[in-house]
Amino acid sequence: MLGVIAYPLGLAVWLGFSDAVPGTDGNWVGLANYRYLLELSTYRQVLLNTAVFSLTSTALKAALGLGMAFALQRDFRGRRLVYALCFLPFVFPPSIGATAWYYLLSNVHGAFNYALLGAHLVTQPIAFTGSGIGPMASVVTVDVWHGTALFGILCLAALRSIPAATVDAAATDGANAWRRFLHLQLPLLRPALVLASLLSLIGNFGDFAIVFLLTGGGPLGKTDIISTSAFANALVVGDLGVGAAVALSVVPAYLVVLVVAFRLLRDR
Repeated sequence: MLGVIAYPLGLAVWLGFSDAVPGTDGNWVGLANYRYLLELSTYRQVLLNTAVFSLTSTALKAALGLGMAFALQRDFRGRRLVYALCFLPFVFPPSIGATAWYYLLSNVHGAFNYALLGAHLVTQPIAFTGSGIGPMASVVTVDVWHGTALFGILCLAALRSIPAATVDAAATDGANAWRRFLHLQLPLLRPALVLASLLSLIGNFGDFAIVFLLTGGGPLGKTDIISTSAFANALVVGDLGVGAAVALSVVPAYLVVLVVAFRLLRDR
C-alpha cells in the first residue's frame, strides 16, 4: 500500500504545489499552479468536456445496461452465447477497442464511411472525429460500447434477486409492465445502478486511452478531458507541476461522487 499507492499519491500532491519539470524535484510554489489553471479558458473547457463526457456516457450506459439486463433475464436459445458477446467489449483493453474504432470512424478508408459511400447514403466521407459534435459523440460512443456491459451485469444480478412471486403478485393486482418496472423493479435496482454509475463516473474522470487514441483531445481541445490535459501538460509541455495540478483538481469531484453514492446506498 505504501509503495504503490501512498508514495505515488504523495509525490503527485507535492508536484501539484511545485514548479517541477522533468529531471528536477522543483521548488514549493503553493497554490500558484491552481491559480494559473483557474485563469485559463482552456482549463474551464477541459472541465466542461469532462463533465459532458462522463455524465452523457454514464446515462447512456445506464439506459442500455437496463435494457441488456431485461433482455437477458428470460431464458432463450443461445442465451449464454449472447451473454458472453455482450460482455466481450468490457473484457477487451480500452486501447485495443479504441484503436479498432479509430479505423472504423476514420474518414480515410474508414469502414463506416466505406459502407455509407457504397450504399450511396452520402456523397462525401463524414469526418466523425473532425468537427462539430462529432468528436465528442465519437468518444462517448466508444466509451458506451466498452462500459455498458458493467451496467448490464450488475442490473441482471439485481433483477435475479427479485422474487418472481413478488412480480407475479403485482401483475395479479393489475399492475402493467411499466408500473411494475417503475414502482417495484426500479427501486430494487437502485443499489446496482448507483454502484455502476459510481464506477463509471470515476472511470470516466480518469479515462485516457479512448480519448487519446481516438481524437487526441482535439480538434482544438473539443474532447480534451482531465486525463489527456494532465498528460499534455506534464509529459508533452514538460510542466509537471501544472500537469499534477490538473489531475488533482478533480479530487473534490471524486469525493462528492463517493459521498452521494454512499448516502444513497446507506438510505437504501
